[in-house]
Amino acid sequence: MSNQTAKSSAETASKNKVSQRVINVTTEDLPLSCPMPDMTLWSQHPRVFIPIENGEGHCPYCGNTFLLKS
Repeated sequence: MSNQTAKSSAETASKNKVSQRVINVTTEDLPLSCPMPDMTLWSQHPRVFIPIENGEGHCPYCGNTFLLKS
């Protein structure tokens, strides 16, 4: 990999981390999907259902982490 390609990949990864969020959800939000209904329309990706395992789920598109709170 060239230095320019490595630099570009690092910048992209850094930008993606900035947009990732930790979102607390409750049982009222289940079944859980991302994007959630209150997210802005311009930044949405295709709707996917998020499985919750051990109180936590992750979106494969945007990387958001969902924490199930009781």
